[in-house]
Amino acid sequence: MHERRDGLLEEGAGPDLYLAPFGDWPPAEQAAAGSARGRVLDLGCGAGRLALHLQHTGLDVVGADASPLAAAVARRRGLRQARVATWQELSAEIGSFDTVALFGNNAGIFGTPARLQAVLARWARRMGPDATVLAESTSPYAGTAPLLDAAHRRANRAAGRMPGQLRLRYRYGGHVSPWFDWLFLSPAELRRLLRGTGWGVETLLDDGPTQPFVAVLRRRPASGSG
Repeated sequence: MHERRDGLLEEGAGPDLYLAPFGDWPPAEQAAAGSARGRVLDLGCGAGRLALHLQHTGLDVVGADASPLAAAVARRRGLRQARVATWQELSAEIGSFDTVALFGNNAGIFGTPARLQAVLARWARRMGPDATVLAESTSPYAGTAPLLDAAHRRANRAAGRMPGQLRLRYRYGGHVSPWFDWLFLSPAELRRLLRGTGWGVETLLDDGPTQPFVAVLRRRPASGSG
């Protein structure tokens, strides 16, 4: 269950998504997975859906999640390298990875536009020249992004925030997460935020305007606009 800071509750995705085999993934995710190469970090890996698929293809994959329960499930399902870690904790070693996967709307994991830009710029300086980021999000205007309605988008604009910004937490049984920030982006908003970070959109994969999209990001000179 997702809970927005103002108290709105919404049922989140379940096992049909988090445990789905590769053949049941949206075509955009299937295509994006084929862009992973080298040593891979699946950041916010959840139950290990992507990490396990890439491990089965022979890649060296580390799955990381801030939730000890999620990492334990991924490990139990067969992921050899499942770690409990946040994106902040992994920043120092980001240069050892060739691909970072931000599946499951995890392009928004940094929470704010400023943090997204700062973190990606730092990654661009530390990762190799052929590095790849697979960034998935749902447009805040699609009508399918969790907890985002027209009234919340208007309130964000009035407060000087991007329309897709959220403060939320998860509830599951007796477990309640701390509050955290999230950011849903449209493709155009993502391209704009990438300017000056050292990354650009090489390929945009989507299955229609109401569905999540995956942007395949590649290193490029900081002046590139994406």
